[in-house]
Amino acid sequence: MLSKRDRFILIVTLVIVVVSTLAGYVGYRIFDRMPPPLTTYGNEVGGSFRLINGADGSVLDSDFRGRWMLVYFGSTHCPDTVCGATMASMAKAMDILGPAKAHHVAPIFISLDPMRDTSDVLRTYTLRFGPRLFSMTGSPKMIEAVAREYHAPYVRQPLEGGDYMMEPASQIVIMSPTERYSGTIPTTATGQEIADRIEQLMANGK
Repeated sequence: MLSKRDRFILIVTLVIVVVSTLAGYVGYRIFDRMPPPLTTYGNEVGGSFRLINGADGSVLDSDFRGRWMLVYFGSTHCPDTVCGATMASMAKAMDILGPAKAHHVAPIFISLDPMRDTSDVLRTYTLRFGPRLFSMTGSPKMIEAVAREYHAPYVRQPLEGGDYMMEPASQIVIMSPTERYSGTIPTTATGQEIADRIEQLMANGK
């Protein structure tokens, strides 16, 4: 038989648990419906992001400050003749630039298909093209917001048998070491063409 004091403590504890649970749920629903807090930094294309890398760690755009970012949107279910070819070209560009210059470049692959492209899937996929490429994913709402920020498509194309594919970007977005928009490179560019463009930007300092 609980004493009056013990019953009071138990009731207070239960109330706290219920209120905390409700507050957490309401907060989650509000956050889920609200657009992620992103900023363009005044860029016409590109801006901030908070994503998850292939090791399940949080990644911010500021983590790459001081490096040229090559930002490409695709998915692991995209044909190798499309997304795979672009990834291979970015990796080849790093080889052409050499260790000293490549150290100042961050080739980034952001998945448009977060429901299937988990961290493990992305890590395995990216390693096919070498160790210098960064892969990222996030919640569907975050990916949609970042894709909009970088003017990348976020279109789900239906396939036979109920399958689907996310339409990949047609351009690689270039961001400067100070996070300013520096133009684009066609995803069909060769490794040499990507390396040449980066070297030109490095020489011009913009």
